[in-house]
Formats: sequence, C-alpha cells, structure tokens
Amino acid sequence: MRSERLRREIDQALQAGWAIEDESPDRVVLVNRNYGDLGVHVVIALLTAWWSFGVLNAVYAAYKYLNDSQRRVLWESARACPNCGEAAAADAEFCRTCGEKLPHDSDGPHSCPECGVVLADGARYCRNCGSEVGTRSATGQDVG
Repeated sequence: MRSERLRREIDQALQAGWAIEDESPDRVVLVNRNYGDLGVHVVIALLTAWWSFGVLNAVYAAYKYLNDSQRRVLWESARACPNCGEAAAADAEFCRTCGEKLPHDSDGPHSCPECGVVLADGARYCRNCGSEVGTRSATGQDVG
C-alpha cells in the first residue's frame, strides 16, 4: 500500500503532464516526453524543400521524443526529514530539500572507515571509494 505522500506526488506529476513508465509497489518511474521546439520545426520547414519538410520534422520530433525525455523516480520511504517531512533514502545524511542533517538510529546505516560515506545496511563495499566495509550483525557491530 502506497503512502499518502507518494500518492500525492504521483497525482501532482500526472496533472503536470508526466506519464508512468514503470511501477512497482515501492517505486514509480515517471517520464515527461516532448517533440521539440516549435521554432526549430519552423526553421526546418523553411530551410528544406517542401517535399522533405514533413519527413525531416518527423525525424526531429522522434529524436527529441526518444532522446530528450525527462525521468523521475519516486520511492516509498519509511524515513522522513524531521524538519520538512521530505522522504529520505536510507543512506542519506542530509535532506535533499532543506539540507537538514538526518538522524540515524544506532542500528541504522554505518559509515565507511576509509572515506566516511554513510552506507546502507548490508553494504559490503563502499559506493564512494570501493573499499570493502564488511556487513553489520544483528547486534549492530561490524562483521569482517
């Protein structure tokens, strides 16, 4: 079941013209496609012969549609910023909206001993420097 926050974000994005490209119970991938600028289509029409204008405009529109699409991924999150309420990733140190430092439970994510980046539970390697960090046991202690 999706949270009220995620349902609200999805509804707002759909109203703004985004379309759902892929979804699962905890994540939704949204896409916002376009066909290019009207001005560029007019320039193509003016600079090409009348018989090729339609073909080149269609090629340009297809190129923009496929290569200039915006995507957003919305996640279901059990963690939220205490300042603004924005959803936060499990390994986030700061809120992406307001910059507030996010609290971590003692049994939550741990840091890489080499570079200090906060790691997700169960991480064996640091996503920043690549060093092996081991995994965390049920007691919260790092295991080799």
